Amino acid sequence: MDAILSPQLAGIVMILGGIIPGYIVYWLRTEPQGIIVRWFRFAMLCGAVWSISFGLMVLVDSSVLRLAITNVFIIAVPSASIALFALSYEFTFREPISKRYLLLFVPVVLLFVLAWFNPSQLIYTVENPYQTGEILVPANPGSLRLPLNMVGGPVLSLMAAGLVAGELVRTEHKQRTIQAGLLLLMITLGFIPGMLKVLELVPPYFDPTPIGWSLNGVILAVTIKRFDLFRLAPSSKRRVFETLTDPVIALSPDNAVSDLNEAARTTFDITLGMTITELKTSNPALEAVLNDTATEIELEQGDTKRVFDFSEISVPQGYGLESRLLLFRDITEQSAKADALRKKTDRLDSFASRVSHDLQGPITVAGSHVNIARRADNPAESLDEIETALQRAENLIDDMLSMARNGQDFDPEPVELGKQAVQAWSTVSTADASLVIETDAVVTADPRQLRRLFENLFRNSVEHGGAAVTVRIETTSEGFYIADDGVGIPENARENIFDDGVTYDSDGTGYGLAIVRSIVDDHGWSIEATGSETGGARFDITNVSFDASTQSTTQEDTDQAL
Repeated sequence: MDAILSPQLAGIVMILGGIIPGYIVYWLRTEPQGIIVRWFRFAMLCGAVWSISFGLMVLVDSSVLRLAITNVFIIAVPSASIALFALSYEFTFREPISKRYLLLFVPVVLLFVLAWFNPSQLIYTVENPYQTGEILVPANPGSLRLPLNMVGGPVLSLMAAGLVAGELVRTEHKQRTIQAGLLLLMITLGFIPGMLKVLELVPPYFDPTPIGWSLNGVILAVTIKRFDLFRLAPSSKRRVFETLTDPVIALSPDNAVSDLNEAARTTFDITLGMTITELKTSNPALEAVLNDTATEIELEQGDTKRVFDFSEISVPQGYGLESRLLLFRDITEQSAKADALRKKTDRLDSFASRVSHDLQGPITVAGSHVNIARRADNPAESLDEIETALQRAENLIDDMLSMARNGQDFDPEPVELGKQAVQAWSTVSTADASLVIETDAVVTADPRQLRRLFENLFRNSVEHGGAAVTVRIETTSEGFYIADDGVGIPENARENIFDDGVTYDSDGTGYGLAIVRSIVDDHGWSIEATGSETGGARFDITNVSFDASTQSTTQEDTDQAL
């Protein structure tokens, strides 16, 4: 071969061979630099440096320049093997290689630094490498180059081949088979020529390794650039498993925890190898679902309650063995919506029952007096009773519709207490009653609901306090109050005065103050019934948010409106 391939021709071939992988690096610059592509470009870059630097070592005459080129060459070779291994790892596991892997480059960097000084002949086994006339500066036994180039490189290449060969045997996808085959071909075309060089079956001034590397790199680059071959690589199952936001636990055939994702680690008190009995002990909430007596679990995590739906999948392991996957689907949001829907349905059922029950009374009374009126010579009295019963039914319907609509389209905004009270007062039959407003406060509330609250409290004061009652509105440090100088509320009645259907008036519906409490609850306020300074009723509303930044009407404006 020495007669066919002269040193000069070998140097030229090596330099030309480095152009191909160099162009591949440039050609793939616009490709998404994700897994495989990033390390493939780096591997091609190492191949280009490897081939060009070797060719220059052969062609240059200056021993000093040759040694400088050699210092670059000796790091390109192990770097290429590291890149090949990283490429194969990412292809096999379909995820970026760990950053700890970069520690493999530490010896390479150390080799490059020491090469310029060659202390104790650690890199080059000659006393003065700058004056050597050999094409390849000697690196005999005792040199750090040997384990890196002669041992580390082939070992990493074999490991890379093993990863890809394992994927080739394991995969059932045609696309994946083609990908693995091409990668294995690239490794083989780099490894076999490299062994020819190690075994000294080629002239010392020629290295066929980067040539084979370049040829297969072209094939691989075309599949990436033109056919999107590696972009179609499936996602890493491990990464998908870890990315799942729902907890997943794998149990081995002997019921020990063999795997789990990050969501399971943060949700449960669990470790690998834990038996199912230990799992139940450490997580009492799992006892029911693991014993097949429930399909849902509730977990308290701080102030938050989470609800999970549980299911289980059997996974055949071969040889008659089966493992289990425990799946926990977070249904906290759906559960909250279901609870809200149940409460709404219960309220509707309660509302329907109340309507049916409460309207039955005035309807029965009206029906009875209709029969009496038909037989009476003078039906006027019976007609009056019928009118009273129908009026009561109408009041019941109004109050119940008000309760049913309460909370709908809730839209709080800064509103003036005085203004809302004046509007509410104008809609209530107040006879000779009077309203005194001693506040210009602005609160955050839904104006329509606030007016309804005032209307019901005003009506309550007029109906129970007398036609000439005086109603007063004033603010406190925590909210405001509505008080009158009527007969007041008995102390033993104040506790349940806001309950549905509770009334101490034979003509009352029992829903006026229940509506008030519902409005107060919607705003996040609190209400309490007490006695006023004049002996009448007082309703204190607290936890109210005042809007100090908004100017309200003055007291004079409010009095003028009244």
